[in-house]
Amino acid sequence: MMNTIVTIFRGLKDLPAKYPAVLSGYIIYLYLFIVMIRFFVVAKTSTVDFYTVLEMFDALPFMWMLAMMLVKVIQINTQLHESETKRIVNEQDLEIKETQINTIREMVLGMQHQINNPLAIIMLRVHKIKQLLPISHDMFAQINSIEEESKRITQVLKDFSETQYYETEQIGKTMGAMAVPAKGN
Repeated sequence: MMNTIVTIFRGLKDLPAKYPAVLSGYIIYLYLFIVMIRFFVVAKTSTVDFYTVLEMFDALPFMWMLAMMLVKVIQINTQLHESETKRIVNEQDLEIKETQINTIREMVLGMQHQINNPLAIIMLRVHKIKQLLPISHDMFAQINSIEEESKRITQVLKDFSETQYYETEQIGKTMGAMAVPAKGN
């Protein structure tokens, strides 16, 4: 029995925080009920004129407006909370993307070193072959093609290493982020 009373008391204690609009509705209708009973008692015992009715019900419109404002404040607070939650999630996504980009960049820089070493050897061998061996026109074109593609790979790696970093920028309020080369490069 005591546990039931404690449970009911806790439920009543948490009611205003969980359901403020419902609670304000109960208060307004309780006030209306009390005023109506008072009105009927006064009407039974004496004559009722317009000013008496106005005096009895004068707080009711203000209470209804207060309840409507309370509901509007709750709606605005809920929208603000949802908007702030979205903003925080977008910021966290942006931080994750920046971390991923930085990790990929570090990995590629390590791979770049590993690619440049064999590529330099290929370039040296191609250059020696062109100088030392007598080759046909067809073979010369193929060796030039290997040399040009090696130079292209070298240039791509050089361009990538000259880019200081990639940054993420916000594309829209809720669209997300995208990696773009840093400005000034």
